[in-house]
Amino acid sequence: MKPPPPPGPPDVAELQELIDQWAAFARDLERQVYTFDLDNWLNDVDVRELILEALPMFGRDEMGDHALKLDEADRAFMAATRDFKRCVWGHGTARKEKWTPQENWWYFRTPTRSNAQLEDELATVR
Repeated sequence: MKPPPPPGPPDVAELQELIDQWAAFARDLERQVYTFDLDNWLNDVDVRELILEALPMFGRDEMGDHALKLDEADRAFMAATRDFKRCVWGHGTARKEKWTPQENWWYFRTPTRSNAQLEDELATVR
């Protein structure tokens, strides 16, 4: 039995798709109340972590207009969120993953316009 072939080279289109997803999420945060729960928030901010992990594989020239789109989406996200006292995944995960508010700031922010369920769940994050 032959081992599977090695993965192909990274595809900038996949990174651009993640940036499009992040930009749509950030725009929605600016326009409306975040109506979902903590699990959804974690999934939403995980997209930005995936972008961070993929960025070293591509230059801004390869990203094209998506480099600016990412900058704009990050600004929109910052404007529509507030600092949170700890990592939304919890202190243990932040320590294990070596996430910091400086490098992985999306994990240390929550929506300015939130909902009661999310706020209750955030209150239990340790």
